[in-house]
Amino acid sequence: MSPTLKRSSQQPPKGSSPSAGKGRRRGGWTQAKMREVAAEERSELGLDVHDAFDPYALADAHGIPVYSLTDLLERGLGAEAHEHFHASSTQSWSAALIPLGSARVIVENDAHVSVRRRSNIAHELGHHLLEHSFDNVILGDDHKRQFDATQERQAHFISGELLIPDQAARRAAFADWDNLRVAEAFNVSPQFAQMRMAGARVIAKRSATKRRY
Repeated sequence: MSPTLKRSSQQPPKGSSPSAGKGRRRGGWTQAKMREVAAEERSELGLDVHDAFDPYALADAHGIPVYSLTDLLERGLGAEAHEHFHASSTQSWSAALIPLGSARVIVENDAHVSVRRRSNIAHELGHHLLEHSFDNVILGDDHKRQFDATQERQAHFISGELLIPDQAARRAAFADWDNLRVAEAFNVSPQFAQMRMAGARVIAKRSATKRRY
């Protein structure tokens, strides 16, 4: 079952910097390094490779409150802005990691279904874990320009590793799991499962071919 979506109860740290990836960056991010970071974060949450990942728990562990657009109505968000992103233009904006001094918060669009919200939060946490810097923050259709293309690809990659680790994807591929079974096991959408399983299925298919010959 999907975890209950909620705002983190932990407040932004005052007068101190968030862990921001705990200073792990050394000479740029390779896929191997990003997998290592994702595995470490999952392990610190007490998860093994086959457990479903809760991005809200990781945000809380890093002291990053998560607020929905509806939450922000109580904090001064205009009704017109809420209506635009929550109803009229639901698909135009998903989530954003926002700097508040030395702290960070995530704002998410709670009009989306739970599995999409989970992947949105994992993506924003990816920016945090990989220590991506902020030039500015744009909420809306141009949010994709908050980070450059390389940083977006990196956040996309590590969010995939957080939600469905490569090792788990390979085991599922060798067990011939379909997208729905993977999606249910890891609490993601079938589309996300298909994306994560693509490479693993190629490997499993090649292995099966070799065994036949």
